[in-house]
This record gives sequence, structure tokens and C-alpha cells, in this order.
Amino acid sequence: MPNRIKMSRFTCFIVFLSAMVCLAITSHTSSVAATDEQPGTRKSSQLRQASAGKTVDQTGKNIQVLKGLPESQLSLVMNFVATSLGVKCNFCHVQQGKDPTTGTTKWVWESDDKPQKQTARRMMQMVLSIKANDKIDFRDNEVTCYTCHRGQRKPIGLPSMPLTRSGHEPGPEDAALSANTSLPSLDQIFSKYVEALGGSAATNTRTLVLKGRREASQNRAWPNDITVSSPDKFLLVSTLTTATIRQIVNGDKGWVVNGTNVRPLTPAEALDATRRGNELFTVVKVKPSESMRVSGTQKIGEHEAYVVENATDVKTERYYFDSQTGLLLRKITLNKTVLMPFPEQVDFEDYREVDGVKMPFTIRYSGIDTYDSWVRTFTEIKRNVAIEDTLFVAPSPQ
Repeated sequence: MPNRIKMSRFTCFIVFLSAMVCLAITSHTSSVAATDEQPGTRKSSQLRQASAGKTVDQTGKNIQVLKGLPESQLSLVMNFVATSLGVKCNFCHVQQGKDPTTGTTKWVWESDDKPQKQTARRMMQMVLSIKANDKIDFRDNEVTCYTCHRGQRKPIGLPSMPLTRSGHEPGPEDAALSANTSLPSLDQIFSKYVEALGGSAATNTRTLVLKGRREASQNRAWPNDITVSSPDKFLLVSTLTTATIRQIVNGDKGWVVNGTNVRPLTPAEALDATRRGNELFTVVKVKPSESMRVSGTQKIGEHEAYVVENATDVKTERYYFDSQTGLLLRKITLNKTVLMPFPEQVDFEDYREVDGVKMPFTIRYSGIDTYDSWVRTFTEIKRNVAIEDTLFVAPSPQ
């Protein structure tokens, strides 16, 4: 097994327990359409399948506070905590040198030798108590380890002196608070959005061919061509130095093809890939629903945006539409768990006209783990070109 895979799993488990250092801790399952990982770096799909339905107290030892947390949420929890506290695994956990065979660090996950781990358990219990007993004040902004730590081991409880301004002195935000901003209706926002994309040309787009490049951390960059045939057919071709990988989705079926190696997708994986592909690579990326509401305005860079929110029991989605152009600038998703919401963000940039419709030529996906984040830049996008259905059929057995 490659060292990267082993370290990824080990690091995941460590940082999960490091959650105990913070004031708190749904699973974002990166679809095939969103990640197209380089082979040999991770086995995320296989790992998710192997641990499906299990909890961390079933897969780990000496779990005292976070019993019942789905194992599938483990890597997200760990990376959220690491980001919130600005710590590494050894802040709470015991190392025992290197494995002479693999060169990886040996960890004693169940050890309670470090006092930071005991303190963190008490912090976890405090946060769980806050969440259980205060369902009003924090319903729109949940308490997490980041609430107080802000990337530091020790939270700061006092303002820095000297003060720039005290509470009774006016500031630039006062004018904004007093402004009577009239928000458009949900229908008005979406009507303007579709019109900005190209109106009927946008809604009548049947196929798209996008050619460009995908870049991610650790020098992972390669050409990435995407073919879309609405409503539910996608083909992603990643051309690496060592292999060409095809990721095919056709309705509730799909396959990842790497040379003679073919991994079928489960129906759930294929449908999730279709959903993600529609959100990322089609012209109209979101449609209105009865559960949506216009919640206010927010600055995205230099642009003022109307915020449309869609909240369910499992996640909250926020869409940011440019108040001037009507175009979608950003989508933020908060995937809920019993401990904390896990954020993911997609930014749509560099809109250009393509055969009568507007398309973003840069798409940025940001997850709580930089390894899972990426940027796609497109050099060419073609609309309504003829596409053979044979591109989306099951690969022939070798």
C-alpha cells in the first residue's frame, strides 16, 4: 500500500482524536465527478465502502466522547479540527517512532498519556452540552471549535489594546445597518439569473464539451476534459503522465476506467455524481424550490450578492447571485452532523459568452481538506455539439 494512503488514514484517525482539544467538533462524499483523484494517492471510495455503516467507536479504541459518530465523517472531522486549532496530531497523541518497513509514523491512538487529550474531552462535553441546551441563540451559527479558537491553540477572550474604536463611536458599518435595503423576490432573482445566462438558449442547452486543466495541492495538475449530455450523462477524461482515466456516468450507472481496471459505481455514487456534475458543469446550475428563501445580501469580493438559502435536516445550501449581473458567484454548503457543520464552497469565475450562453471558465472547489480542493480552468467550451451515446456505455470487459 503506498505511503500516501497509509498516512492519509493514520492522519485522519489522529486528527479525529485531536478534536478533543477543541470546543467542538453530512459526510461530504466527494463524488467521482468532483474529484477524479489520481490513482495511487488515495482509495477513498474503497475505504468508504469498507466502513459503510460503522461508527468510530466500532473502528477505533478508547473512544469516550464521540461514540456514534459515523466513520464516514471521520476525515472531515479531523481536518476541521486541525484547521480550527492550528495543531498537528502529536499535540494530543503519542508517537512511537517510525515503522522500519513502511517509514510511516507509529501512533498509539488509544493512549491517554498526554493531558491535552483529557482537557479536550471536557471541552467536547461542554460543547455538546451547549448544543443540547441552547437551540435558539446558536441555531443560525453553530458553536464549533473554530468559534473560539480561530486557528489558535488558546482562545483569546479579551480585546487587544489600544482599541481602534469603542462601542459608542460611529463607524462605517452603521450606515449599512441603517440602510433600508429592499430585497427582490425569489422569482425575480432566478428570472434574472436565467436571463443573464442566456434565457432560452441556456435552458435549451443539450450538450457541452469543456476542455481545460484541473489543479490541486501537492503538484497534482493535469488536462481534464468533460463531456456533458443532459440530463444525466457525463464523461470526465483525466490525462496523467502515467495513465488516462475515464469516469463515465449514465443515469444510475457509472464506471471508473484506468487501463484494464474498471470499477463500477454504485447507483448512489452514480446519482451523486450526476447531481454534482449538474451543479458544476451545466449552464443552469440551480433551480428554485419551495424550500428556498432570500436571506439577505453579502459582499463577494467587489460584488454585492443576493443570498438564497435552502435549509434541510441534513444540510444548508447558500447561493450568492450578483445583484448587478444576476450571475451565480458562489455556493456554500454546510453538511450537518451531531457535532458541527462541515463547509464546502464552490466559486464560479471568469464568465464568458459561449454560443449565446454565459459560462464560468474558472471553477474553484474548496473543502475542509486542501487535498480535496481543486481549481478547474477551461480553455475551450462548446455548446450543443453532436455527441455519440457510445461515449457513455459500459466499458467492454477485458
